[in-house]
Amino acid sequence: MSTTIYDQIKKDIIEAMKRGDTATRDYARVVKAEFDRKGDGRPIEDADAVKILKALRVTAEENHNPFEIEYLDRYLPKEMSEEELEAWIRANLDLSQFKVPLAAVGVVTKALGPVAPGEKVRKVIEKITAA
Repeated sequence: MSTTIYDQIKKDIIEAMKRGDTATRDYARVVKAEFDRKGDGRPIEDADAVKILKALRVTAEENHNPFEIEYLDRYLPKEMSEEELEAWIRANLDLSQFKVPLAAVGVVTKALGPVAPGEKVRKVIEKITAA
């Protein structure tokens, strides 16, 4: 079983303490506290962790905090490009089976998870159906 994001954040805290890296230690504690709040003190699934990390990243961007952005980016999955999404959709879905093609957004986001954010999937489907 692979290490969860939650477990890796806990390891980051310990490793940062050993290195004397207070900035990483303190911010990893903030992230873990958000995870603990969401999970009522229990470890959370990676899908939930990614949602929290994305929300924290938005805040870090608003605050112009490059350290926090870099830290969060270590754990956020790399999103598929529009070209990759289009190729996946064309290979795996028949958009004509949907009454409204945009109904496929949910199918794609469920199948691909956090690497395929809904807004980007919607844009790609609109591009495909417009062609």
